[in-house]
Amino acid sequence: MIFSRGRKQDPVVEFWAWWPTIRPAVTAAISTGGFEPLTPQISKRVAAMHKDLTWEFSKGGEARHALVVSPGGNPALRALVARWGALAPAADPEWEFHTARQPDHDTLSASIEIAGAKLDLEQLRFAFTRDEDSAAIDVVGHHPLFRKLPEPVRGQITFLSLDWLLGEEGVELWIGAVDFSADEPAGARDPLELAAAVDALREEYREPKWVVFSGTRRGDPVTGLAQRPLRAARWPRFDTHVAVTLQYSGRNGDGLPSDEALDALRAFEDGPLEAALHGDGEMVALETSGGARTLHYYVDGESAAGDDLTAAAGGWPDGKAKVKRAHDPGFEAVGHLS
Repeated sequence: MIFSRGRKQDPVVEFWAWWPTIRPAVTAAISTGGFEPLTPQISKRVAAMHKDLTWEFSKGGEARHALVVSPGGNPALRALVARWGALAPAADPEWEFHTARQPDHDTLSASIEIAGAKLDLEQLRFAFTRDEDSAAIDVVGHHPLFRKLPEPVRGQITFLSLDWLLGEEGVELWIGAVDFSADEPAGARDPLELAAAVDALREEYREPKWVVFSGTRRGDPVTGLAQRPLRAARWPRFDTHVAVTLQYSGRNGDGLPSDEALDALRAFEDGPLEAALHGDGEMVALETSGGARTLHYYVDGESAAGDDLTAAAGGWPDGKAKVKRAHDPGFEAVGHLS
């Protein structure tokens, strides 16, 4: 007897093939409130993509309703969710689709019950300061009832409130350190003032910026460039770090490249290496020291960009070229540059 092996089904593709079959029932259930029988079906389909994904229905921004499937703060799931969003149908007046929880300012005017306490979220306040070096805003959350709540619950309320205020993506892109305090911190303000500060920061970086840095490493001068904001959420598909290190022979006395070597490096970066990405990667930072330049790329790990970068690096004519590749959805390899 001959057995045929079926091809493994793609749960993301299957989700979108299934969605039209349940969409009318979901739309009706949102209107009537009889949603409970549908929840297990939706949860099963989302879990088939990954068990740690989160999902919710919410009011849409342009459409009446929104379906949100989110990585739930897990950077390892961003690429999967980005693919889910890329395959979503076009938004229409009834439904739109998002890969992160959207801002919901109405919730911040409501009361919630948590850990046996009822909190009026209108009493929530945030103290915040701008971190100029990382293009981020550091935040301290406060509510008068924090004195009566255990620390984990204070943190939960603070992070949930930031999501409602800014949306998950806004928090990931523009918020730096997050703390919470039982005592009202100096400079505590209404949450909408924090939202306005984030809007101003977002506007300032509407066009991505590069920052120049310099220092020393093991006694040698180091110079470099890094994009700001250098946050993984800017490039959710690009989950793989590819470090391309190019040695150069033309050095100044401090080990940095001569003008001729610098021109050659830039031409190679802008030519063969950039062409190897074909839209599936981004160079986010570079470091130069001791006769070598390391370019930090992040690529879509399911694309050919990593292989093509490796092949292109082999064409560097002025010294050795080394390539290291690692799955790094949290951008940990460039954390020291962020």
